[in-house]
Amino acid sequence: MPNQTAPNASLRHQLLRSASALVIGLAALGGASHVFAAGKAGNSEYQQQIAACKSGASTEDRATCLREAGAAQQAAARGTLTDPSPAQLKENALRRCEGLPQSDRIDCEKRVNGQGSSEGSVASGGILRETVTIVPAR
Repeated sequence: MPNQTAPNASLRHQLLRSASALVIGLAALGGASHVFAAGKAGNSEYQQQIAACKSGASTEDRATCLREAGAAQQAAARGTLTDPSPAQLKENALRRCEGLPQSDRIDCEKRVNGQGSSEGSVASGGILRETVTIVPAR
């Protein structure tokens, strides 16, 4: 008499593997759903940025604007697009002062730290920051 348990065991094993694959696949889709949603939202914002670049509404030249919009979309897709904290912005500004000669670097750091006067805006083309350093006569 042939053994009937072997075919049933094989069928049961195959069903178990298929069910496991299905559960893993569904879990992966569920885990990735936020990526698809973010992709749609990110694509909408990307389209708005591209429209602003093409219409001239951006403060950058067209090529720079399009390049920045593309870079932002790629960073958003990777999940690395973030808004820097005020401390990070200040650190970045101070780092830009490092490339200046020592006498200019001191004034640059003063301006970054809020000393001196400021006028203008980014929308109007730039912010003029001014510090006055009195140099004794020789």
